[in-house]
Amino acid sequence: MWQKKEDPSKGKGSRKDGDKRKFLDVHPAKMKNNPSGNATPDSVQFHAMQQSDHLSNVAQQVLVYHESEVGASSGSDWMSRLKEESMNFLAEQRGVQLQQLYREAAYKKGVEVLVDKIYGLLQRYAFEFNQIAGGTDLHVSGTISGDVTEATKVNRMREIEETETFFRARFSTRLFSLVVRGKDDHIDFYLLPTTRVMAQSTVESQYKPISTLQVRITEQGMMWRMADAVPPVDNLDKLCMWLFTTLIEETKEATKDEEDEQNKP
Repeated sequence: MWQKKEDPSKGKGSRKDGDKRKFLDVHPAKMKNNPSGNATPDSVQFHAMQQSDHLSNVAQQVLVYHESEVGASSGSDWMSRLKEESMNFLAEQRGVQLQQLYREAAYKKGVEVLVDKIYGLLQRYAFEFNQIAGGTDLHVSGTISGDVTEATKVNRMREIEETETFFRARFSTRLFSLVVRGKDDHIDFYLLPTTRVMAQSTVESQYKPISTLQVRITEQGMMWRMADAVPPVDNLDKLCMWLFTTLIEETKEATKDEEDEQNKP
C-alpha cells in the first residue's frame, strides 16, 4: 500500500479515497503478503502524504524540473547559472541525460525528507521510553548521520574502487541497533548487533532488512509504501511504533539469553 506524505503537524496520517493512485508495476506483496487484503494483483494503493505549507516547500525541492532551472538561468542569479552549468557538466561526465540527474536529485531529497521524519518520530519515542529505561540495557540512544559515502569495493591493495552514498540514522540499545538506511528510491531498516554496526554497509550486506520502505515521486507528489506489506501500516507513526517495539523486544530477548548463559553452572 502506497502512502502520500503526511502533514508533520498532525500526530497521525490519514488516507482518503481521493488520495488513491494506482501503481502499475507488479508488486511482490500482492495478496499473499498483504494481511490487510487491500492490494490487488494489478495495482497497489499509494499512501498519499497531505500537503501543508512546509510540505509545499519540500515538494518544490523534491520535484525539481529542468525547465525551472533554465528559466532561472536567464536572469542575473549567478548561483542558478552555476548550478545549471554544473549539472550539464556532470551529465556529460557520466554520459547520461540531464533529466536523469534531476530525477536522481528528486529521489535523494525525497528519501532525505522521509528519513528525517522517521528519525524525529523515533527520537520522540526514545525520549519517552528512556524515562523508565535510563541507565539500563534497554536505554535507547539515537544519531542521524545524513549523507554518508562509504567504500563498497576495494582491490587487493586496499584501494577504493567503488563507493556508495546513503542517508543514515541509527537507534541503539546496549545489545542491538536499528539502522535506517536510505538510497535511491527506498529506505531499508536493519536490526543488527550493536557491536557490528560500525562496519556499516559491509556488515549490513550480510543481513536481510527487517523492512523496506519504497518511494515514488510523480507530478502529483511523493508517495511511499512498505515492500511486501511488512509491516502492514498506512502511516509513518505506525511504522515507527513497529520499528521501536521490534528493537526493544529483540533487546529483551538477547538480555535474557545473556543472563541465562551467565547463570549456567
